[in-house]
Amino acid sequence: MKFASIGIRAALPSRPADPRRNCAGFTLFEALVALALVLAFVEVLSPHLFHARRIMLNAGGRVAAQVLLRSLLDAPFDRSQLANVSRSGEAAGLRWRIVTEPLTAGDAPPRKEPWTAFRVKASVASGGGQVITAETVRLAKSE
Repeated sequence: MKFASIGIRAALPSRPADPRRNCAGFTLFEALVALALVLAFVEVLSPHLFHARRIMLNAGGRVAAQVLLRSLLDAPFDRSQLANVSRSGEAAGLRWRIVTEPLTAGDAPPRKEPWTAFRVKASVASGGGQVITAETVRLAKSE
């Protein structure tokens, strides 16, 4: 009998367990709180990230449309034929349109001026349905 009781005592640890060993990992509650925080950040940021991605995907088309619009407005005009002219076309998959119309001074009586002002409206539509417009004023000699 004495021999059996010694064997049982030898199997039990002689010193207390290391307290750091019991705290070596995360509890389930801590892991769930961390997961909830990450999901909350994803929920808040995801619309902004998708919007930024869509902007970057369409950036090339917008830049090409702006370059075409600027070149259309900077191109030399036949100033003798600016009155009520509409031109349109397509270049590199972009549809463009230029409309010119005389710029009136409202209710003022017409006077003989050496120059006549014309409003020039230009628009460029890309394949994604985006339309970029610009408006400027050109002068032409009155006849």
